[in-house]
Amino acid sequence: MESFERAFSLARELKAALDAEVTRAQGERVLIRNFDVQGLFKRAAMRGDFNSDLLRLQGALGKALEVVGEELELPEVSLESLGRAVPTEARRLSALLAEVRALACALGELDDLNRRLALRASACVRGYLNTVAPPATYDRRGAAPAMPTTTFSGRA
Repeated sequence: MESFERAFSLARELKAALDAEVTRAQGERVLIRNFDVQGLFKRAAMRGDFNSDLLRLQGALGKALEVVGEELELPEVSLESLGRAVPTEARRLSALLAEVRALACALGELDDLNRRLALRASACVRGYLNTVAPPATYDRRGAAPAMPTTTFSGRA
């Protein structure tokens, strides 16, 4: 079934893209740790490209599965309905999509970790700058400026 093979091909492409992005996201920690601003901006641009590619692949996979559903004359396309019509292919597709979901979940966890690390790095830089060049103690009228209520926690 040619349309099913197209869907498999797109799902494998989706998995490969997510796998590569997970690897890149793991390397992002080094950029944060080294305060590599240019590297982080480059990574952000790469993530934007990845997001648009992923969106394109998801749309193409959806269309390919619609074609499969039309060929099989299914009222709706789901793994369950595909499993009743073509069980072997549905199991293969289900396993592949499970891998895609696992990679997407891993990428989300890495993104959360990287965000927390970036927030910690930002707090360290702010603390360093406040120590090196503290804010003025008094304004030009002799009044003390309002102090920000910033707290730091060892927990992420």
